[in-house]
Amino acid sequence: MANFIIFSRILLLYRRIKMRKRFIFLWILFLLFAFSNDSYAVYYTLSGEQIRQAIEYGEKNKDADSISFLDEWIRVSDSDNVYEWAGLHTKFSTLASEAKKASRVSKNLTEEQISQLLSEKEDILSFIVILYGNSYDFAQDYHAVLLYKNKPIQPVLEQNDSRGTVSNLEFRRSIAYRVECRYDFPNYCVEPDAEVTLVILNPLNNEKRFLFRLGEMR
Repeated sequence: MANFIIFSRILLLYRRIKMRKRFIFLWILFLLFAFSNDSYAVYYTLSGEQIRQAIEYGEKNKDADSISFLDEWIRVSDSDNVYEWAGLHTKFSTLASEAKKASRVSKNLTEEQISQLLSEKEDILSFIVILYGNSYDFAQDYHAVLLYKNKPIQPVLEQNDSRGTVSNLEFRRSIAYRVECRYDFPNYCVEPDAEVTLVILNPLNNEKRFLFRLGEMR
């Protein structure tokens, strides 16, 4: 009888240890899944920790040039013109950029400023595009679409720069005009780790494409 009781206690202890190991294993899997989602997707909503990380990124890199600072969110055109590029302004990158500006003049972003910056990017994927052409108003009739799963999404905002500035490019003998255009698209149907292509169309339907893998940026 005594041996049976001892055996029962050992068996109960073994089961408890086994259950604890299983719980720990499942908890580790959960943490890995959660952190992998946070690390490899555009943040449509920023947590307090992500806000802190964005501000920290901006402050630590306050002396970096704009291109290297925003490298994570910039993509070069698939055309031969390597000077043309598009940048995705996410909540994270926008907050980091403003923290960078504030840090350069020894200031900190206020809670009100943070809330305002985040609200400006609510429910949208916002792109800034740098293009070059032969006249100052070459981009005034340009149009943009966002391809997602081979389906076009129309912009909710198009701001074409109709007053380009003169820019001398090394590969061109003639004068080139530089414009900065903005295109905003709704993000409610786009998965935060998806692949999207920004397509810029001129009136002759000639295209410039910029591929964005959202899973590679915050």
